[in-house]
Amino acid sequence: MNSGYPLANDLQGSIKNTNYKDWLAMCENNQQYGVNPAAINSSSVSTALKVAGAILKFVNPPAGTVLTVLSAVLPILWPTNTPTPERVWNDFMTNTGNLIDQTVTAYVRTDANAKMTVVKDYLDQYTTKFNTWKREPNNQSYRTAVITQFNLTSAKLRETAVYFSNLVGYELLLLPIYAQVANFNLLLIRDGLINAQEWSLARSAGDQLYNTMVQYTKEYIAHSITWYNKGLDVLRNKSNGQWITFNDYKREMTIQVLDILALFASYDPRRYPADKIDNTKLSKTEFTREIYTALVESPSSKSIAALEAALTRDVHLFTWLKRVDFWTNTIYQDLRFLSANKIGFSYTNSSAMQESGIYGSSGFGSNLTHQIQLNSNVYKTSITDTSSPSNRVTKMDFYKIDGTLASYNSNITPTPEGLRTTFFGFSTNENTPNQPTVNDYTHILSYIKTDVIDYNSNRVSFAWTHKIVDPNNQIYTDAITQVPAVKSNSLNATAKVIKGPGHTGGDLVALTSNGTLSGRMEIQCKTSIFNDPTRSYGLRIRYAANSPIVLNVSYVLQGVSRGTTISTESTFSRPNNIIPTDLKYEEFRYKDPFDAIVPMRLSSNQLITIAIQPSNMTSNNQVIIDRIEIIPITQSVLDETENQNLESEREVVNALFTNDAKDALNIGTTDYDIDQAANPVECISEELYPKEKMLLLDEVKNAKQLSQSRNVLQNGDFESATLGWTTSDNITIQEDDPIFKGHYLHMSGAREIDGTIFPTYIFQKIDESKLKPYTRYLVRGFVGSSKDVELVVSRYGEEIDAIMNVPADLNYLYPSTFDCEGSNRCETSAVPANIGNTSDMSYSCQYDTGKKHVVCQDSHQFSFTIDTGALDTNENIGVWVMFKISSPDGYASLDNLEVIEEGPIDGEALSRVKHMEKKWNDQMEAKRSETQQAYDVAKQAINALFTNVQDEALQFDTTLAQIQYAEYLVQSIPYVYNDWLSDVPGMNYDIYVELDARVAQARYLYDTRNIIKNGDFTQGVMGWHVTGNADVQQIDGVSVLVLSNWSAGVSQNVHLQHNHGYVLRVIAKKEGPGNGYVTLMDCEENQEKLTFTSCEEGYITKTVDVFPDTDRVRIEIGETEGSFYIESIELICMNE
Repeated sequence: MNSGYPLANDLQGSIKNTNYKDWLAMCENNQQYGVNPAAINSSSVSTALKVAGAILKFVNPPAGTVLTVLSAVLPILWPTNTPTPERVWNDFMTNTGNLIDQTVTAYVRTDANAKMTVVKDYLDQYTTKFNTWKREPNNQSYRTAVITQFNLTSAKLRETAVYFSNLVGYELLLLPIYAQVANFNLLLIRDGLINAQEWSLARSAGDQLYNTMVQYTKEYIAHSITWYNKGLDVLRNKSNGQWITFNDYKREMTIQVLDILALFASYDPRRYPADKIDNTKLSKTEFTREIYTALVESPSSKSIAALEAALTRDVHLFTWLKRVDFWTNTIYQDLRFLSANKIGFSYTNSSAMQESGIYGSSGFGSNLTHQIQLNSNVYKTSITDTSSPSNRVTKMDFYKIDGTLASYNSNITPTPEGLRTTFFGFSTNENTPNQPTVNDYTHILSYIKTDVIDYNSNRVSFAWTHKIVDPNNQIYTDAITQVPAVKSNSLNATAKVIKGPGHTGGDLVALTSNGTLSGRMEIQCKTSIFNDPTRSYGLRIRYAANSPIVLNVSYVLQGVSRGTTISTESTFSRPNNIIPTDLKYEEFRYKDPFDAIVPMRLSSNQLITIAIQPSNMTSNNQVIIDRIEIIPITQSVLDETENQNLESEREVVNALFTNDAKDALNIGTTDYDIDQAANPVECISEELYPKEKMLLLDEVKNAKQLSQSRNVLQNGDFESATLGWTTSDNITIQEDDPIFKGHYLHMSGAREIDGTIFPTYIFQKIDESKLKPYTRYLVRGFVGSSKDVELVVSRYGEEIDAIMNVPADLNYLYPSTFDCEGSNRCETSAVPANIGNTSDMSYSCQYDTGKKHVVCQDSHQFSFTIDTGALDTNENIGVWVMFKISSPDGYASLDNLEVIEEGPIDGEALSRVKHMEKKWNDQMEAKRSETQQAYDVAKQAINALFTNVQDEALQFDTTLAQIQYAEYLVQSIPYVYNDWLSDVPGMNYDIYVELDARVAQARYLYDTRNIIKNGDFTQGVMGWHVTGNADVQQIDGVSVLVLSNWSAGVSQNVHLQHNHGYVLRVIAKKEGPGNGYVTLMDCEENQEKLTFTSCEEGYITKTVDVFPDTDRVRIEIGETEGSFYIESIELICMNE
């Protein structure tokens, strides 16, 4: 027999030389499968079932006190009631060899037994010393002895596991033994972690041991799954392979290997804390996988793939068998045999009966003869069929755990000769492995399928599930309840069951999306009976996901729904976004929607519906749920939670700094990180850890001070309101959002008044004195939520210009309730994965040298860089940081703004900043030249208005037009206002203000010396008496009185001193025929008139000296025809 490759041999080789007499004997002994049924249902399977039972405590432990799980397992694997202690290990090798048709060589058998004998010796010594120490835990010598033996035993187990995994050619043959050794190793490490404090292990040593457990778990599972699948592939692809062999392998290796792997995740004492009273008590793991036994002809006429489809179920939610219907061929009395069946089943905690299709032949001559209601689980079945020809079924019995029997009987007459009965079931009794009793059964019947061979012959398969699966999803009051996702009772159209990877104990539920609808699953659980009004529970989800996805998690109790939201991590990736059926152990994560701080509050003996549904999924997103876990919030859980919180916060705080001295922050530590680190530190129990809490608080406060001292931006956390910032009116500093710690900036949308947009803004200039030359600075901050907020950071130009649109998706971080003491930050709900440690967040808003303008979506944390060149304190270029909202419906909440030094620049960055610096200097030189030219012209025009440099009086011949022209020149001065904000001063603002003030002075003097009120018509016709068609119009930015008809008239009576001379000066123009005129007359009927005609082009200035004889004069404006335009009228005393 070829042993070069374990599965390369023909399984039929073991019977190919048998004669007919031997063949008949095999048939009569139920050996119709081509291998000995004792090998299939061997003692090794019963032993594996007992091992799992001892760990999960559904099998009674051996006599005596069990202080470690290992003490319960060792007597099963090395039984004392046998003359050959290595019998169990021989059985494992023999059974696996039969399954894969590989001979166990004497060398391999002897070597494996020798290795396991050594393992037993080490384990015996450990359990003995462990039990001795446990009885006297304060005895130092006992403690030292057990720690020493722990280390020796752990090393030996690891060495043995590695040896078996590397024994080339026998990896699969030894796989069940390898799984048991791996199990020993992880259970041993669990003991070490549980007792680490009592063994006085340093925290670092405990962490190292925990990391070892995680690493070993990953390796042990990976090796086992790899070789299990290789065995499947070889059997599946054999040219003459038989399904019954393939199925036997799946069933037996599931029990001997995969079920053991499914326990490993629950060994983690940090995630599944050991019971304080009974350390051997583990969180109950449920095996929801189905295994199959079958009555199949040999050899079968169908391929493995065809029979796999005909005799096993596709992936499905976990079901409970409720009814079996049978059809019988009834045409001939002596040919009444089973012909078909149908199944009635229900989902967990569902009263609705589901029905399968009909399996087999229910056509002509076949009638429904039996409908068997199964009101109790079936733990054993038997089939009676003919031996020649085989597979003609006449009877089937179902043994129920309530002690009753249900049967199918075809009532064939006469009774055929050569009937045989085959039993199916799973027992921990090695002597009757396939004939369990109600006291030693391990599996219950879950499904039956019939497949036609010919008219009267049928194959029949039985599906079995482990009895440990709870029919009610009962929630324990004193232990973590694990509920596999496949025990859901409802999935929507985009949620589906997928094949499990082999180490999860069953299949999984994938939540996908069609782009419109996201997958949703609902699991119903039942609370236990207790006396308290309510009890508190946490909820944890074991999942895998191909991207960060927000999950809505809710529970409904007595019609009241409560929910929260969590975010997953991205844990796996597959090509073309295929849904994986090969997820690795390390690709699963845990998330707690409800915990000890914000728990589920459940009433006694009630059904609770837990729903999970992603939000905003794309068609490429996948979340795969393994199970949910419901955790009673007991005092021990709270204490353990506090301890874990303390250690977690210590790690978080330490990570803020660069060294143990804690005198410098990591460059990646943000101001927001420090604020968020402070919150949970403040929530550490002062009763349990007063000293530790005080030390951590001091360290966090020190981190905050270091953060503020390195921040060249003033008041970036707004704790001093707007100190250091220049703002528009519609910004506020608030402190009502628990996303932020303390104050934060709230920006409202831009104001729109009469069609003009007035942006909301806040900015700060960092002075040159705070900066270092040729240095890169990080510009960072946190956005709670925003819409259309623009960030501009500039030194030599708009180096950073980013629009940030960030959704308000962090409201669930803390409850939005406040009392007189403010929000209770210790009562947090689930924190998203991308928020818990914001330093690890992916910055979607980052500096990109190839882009000047960036649009940032979704990222709450932003980070950009800006570089300085040479410093010039006189020029004081500085760095400008500005936030601006230009749309009325925009908004933003911001905090923890900082500009910190990253380090000196060199290479390409240095060259780039020097280039930018030169370009900026050239531009500034051009701007200065342009400014000087405009300034000189405007100043010269303004100087000409006044009589002296003090601007005390206007030149007598200064006109309004001259003042308006000077004003125009001042308004033409460039760079008065900021490039980004029209009302914020720019580089020329000071000289503009200087010249504008002089123009205003000229205008004031002009208005003061003009005796005529509103002579420039800037106030319309106020102060004038108007008749007819006359009004003031804005023409080229100037107020002009317009008379459009001869009947129009405008006049004003003026008081003056009659013993003075005056100058009447009018700037006007006439259009069309006729004349326009301005007349001044006194009470003595003396008058002076200024006449304007259209022959005079454009506006002209006319004056006349007047010497009124009275102190009252009248000014009249009129025209004879056409239109008359008057820009200004002045009456000036000659003494001015």
